[in-house]
Amino acid sequence: MKLLFATGNNNKYLLMKERLKELEEIEVITPKMLNINIEVNEDGINPTENAVKKAKAYYDVTNIPTIAEDSGLYIDKFNDNEQPGLFVKRVNGIEGLSDEVILKHYIDLLNKYGGESLACYHTGVCLIDSEGKINTDIIEETKFLLTSNKYNGEMINGGVLDSISYDVNAKKYFPERTIDDKKRHYDKLDNQYKELVKKYILKK
Repeated sequence: MKLLFATGNNNKYLLMKERLKELEEIEVITPKMLNINIEVNEDGINPTENAVKKAKAYYDVTNIPTIAEDSGLYIDKFNDNEQPGLFVKRVNGIEGLSDEVILKHYIDLLNKYGGESLACYHTGVCLIDSEGKINTDIIEETKFLLTSNKYNGEMINGGVLDSISYDVNAKKYFPERTIDDKKRHYDKLDNQYKELVKKYILKK
């Protein structure tokens, strides 16, 4: 059974394939493989709303069971006005800033709260099955520590906040983690993806 993953990000596609590889009935495909490119207005107020918009847009065009996701960052000690949410790379409403400016913004806020805070990404997921039925769920990833003590080692293909993100269980900054460390961190999330697809797409 084909499952369309509504993304143009090849790294996310490869990750989804890996997550669902145990479900041998499922073949994950992307819009690019179908020569489809849709502009979706992701103006939802939370990750789930954006995931629904993306999934519905691609399902309406293809009629193929579709999965879409979006995520936002939520930091325990930050007040509502300081939460990055869906806009991790936006500072005071401004987009297109350099990584250095974005990092300074978070480090300054963390210093306001003692230099560190637990944080997590909330991932909104939408699945549309073969009957066109929309199913949504929120998946909360494992919490990690954001710290104003920046990692100064080598950065390879990391996210903008990786140098101030610390895996509490592995006791390592994100750029230091091994593949096994990352797998342990995302095990809960990966399993929830598999269960969602089994329940709503494979009807198991």
